[in-house]
Amino acid sequence: MGIQSLRTMSVMLAVVVASIGFAACGSSDDNEGTSASQNQFPPLNEAPSDAKEGGTLTVLAAGDVDYLDPGAGYYQFTYMVDFATQRTLVSWPPDEIKTPQPDLSDGEPQVTDGGKTLTFKIKQGIEYSPPVDREIKSQDFKYAIERGLLPGVATGYLSSYLGSLVGFEAAEEAAGESGAEAPNIPGITTPNDRTLVLKFTQPVAATAMQALSLPLGAPVPEEYAKQFDQESPSTYGQHLVGTGPYMIENDSSGKLTGYTPGKEIKLVRNPNWDPASDYRPAYLDAINVREGFEDTASASRKILTGQSQVNGDFPPDPPVLKEASQKYEDQLMLAPQGGNRYISLNTAIPPFDNINLRKAVVAASDREALRLTRGGELVGPIATHYIPPEMPGFEEAGGYEGAGFDFLANPEGDAQLAASYMKKAGYPSGKYTGGESVLMVSDDTGVGRKTAEVELATLEKLGFDVTFRPVTHDTMYTRFCNVPKAEVAVCPNVGWLKDFNDPQTILDPTFNGAAIQPVNNSNWPQLNVPKINKAMDRAKLISDPEELAQAWGEIDTMVTAQAPAVPWIWDYFPAIGSSNVSNVINAFNGNTDLSYTSLTNP
Repeated sequence: MGIQSLRTMSVMLAVVVASIGFAACGSSDDNEGTSASQNQFPPLNEAPSDAKEGGTLTVLAAGDVDYLDPGAGYYQFTYMVDFATQRTLVSWPPDEIKTPQPDLSDGEPQVTDGGKTLTFKIKQGIEYSPPVDREIKSQDFKYAIERGLLPGVATGYLSSYLGSLVGFEAAEEAAGESGAEAPNIPGITTPNDRTLVLKFTQPVAATAMQALSLPLGAPVPEEYAKQFDQESPSTYGQHLVGTGPYMIENDSSGKLTGYTPGKEIKLVRNPNWDPASDYRPAYLDAINVREGFEDTASASRKILTGQSQVNGDFPPDPPVLKEASQKYEDQLMLAPQGGNRYISLNTAIPPFDNINLRKAVVAASDREALRLTRGGELVGPIATHYIPPEMPGFEEAGGYEGAGFDFLANPEGDAQLAASYMKKAGYPSGKYTGGESVLMVSDDTGVGRKTAEVELATLEKLGFDVTFRPVTHDTMYTRFCNVPKAEVAVCPNVGWLKDFNDPQTILDPTFNGAAIQPVNNSNWPQLNVPKINKAMDRAKLISDPEELAQAWGEIDTMVTAQAPAVPWIWDYFPAIGSSNVSNVINAFNGNTDLSYTSLTNP
């Protein structure tokens, strides 16, 4: 193709997205497809013209981030902190969902060699926060990617989007053997301090560019981080530096003093940040993330009736959400997230290695009751598959109606159909009579626990002996659902947001057998079907927008046919803020953008 701008491919993709979005907004006879609430409480995706500087914002959270280390973090709440403290090669202004813009990249990256080579020029004059205090260079991005292969870092999406880098497989093997030294990936070269070149064996440069808008695209200074990466897990997250407008409070050695796990994260101004080099306005003087609010209903009311507060990792409980929609209309926004929520069923262990048994569970599940735990129709349509509305492949996978599988036909559940599938699974009574006790690990507070309890009742009605273990949200992921050896049979509180505007980001990290990892695993059902894996490998190479949408729509249907999970909502995140907060939502991930949010009375 010769040299071309990444913008070209992205514009082509945007045309498809726009057409899909138009069709979706007007195509629902049963009111499941669209919701008046989305228009009634639209998110604010840009700072007001009279935004003021100064003041301290408090973010209330029930749990903690998963990892502060940008190489390990893969949780939406973590991204809220990451994107205030870290700048990446390309990034997302709050009103952009289709194409990331250059950030630490000095202009648009270039694609050559028919889409197999991606070249970035690195901005000059950008310095790390204390105590590193030096200018970034291209080698820092190479190290950031390569350390993602270390078992102590284990970036959850590295193989999905950058796995076709030249020499990747050998580097991955070397990382597993050494365990402490970041391996060299030959496909990443740095001709000089200002140039980063990525060479691939396949024409995937456009996808790789977007992947580097994620925290993995933030530079990491090897001479500083290497000592912490010698440990497993790496302790770099406890000595974090960054290039964003904010930094986590630390001491002269770099050790974080502003982070107490499960309690508090204190963000202060990064003295080395140069506003002239950044598009972010960064109005706030400081941001305090206060964690441990297990009573999310009280926390939500505290935000609505208080000052200078927003919600972080939890939505308001349904009664409070209803109250907010009636009494605090100007303080509620329903932010489409470009994702889904589902109850994962572990296909790798008995009894959920039986496809008919999984279909029985899906058929029995009351998805309307599950949606009510988050607020009912107000928070989004009931899901019938995985690719969300307004994304390529959504219509091709059946749109709001889905592909027509009988076990997803009744959103309120179908006990008779469930019994018939249970009989096909080898249980003549129509109920499970096996000897295994199945482990379910869920959120221990708020709507997450209520969701889990609804599904728990469904499983018990089907005859399952369930060991129910509620834990904090971050623990649910980092110690249980993200760790295959924990052998969690049911994870009822998982969900997935797009990594960027491509259906691959919805299906590849979550249902491709090649994406299964010993830690930081996001393929929670551990689905590993060779036919599906191969179809994904082919679809990753498609550049034509229509063909891409068709291919991933078909893959979505193939995944749904396996019944690896109970898809139950394509949701909006209910963002709430105090009356004096101009709460700017980043449309890319549907969460508060701390670098754009401001106070009306600082």
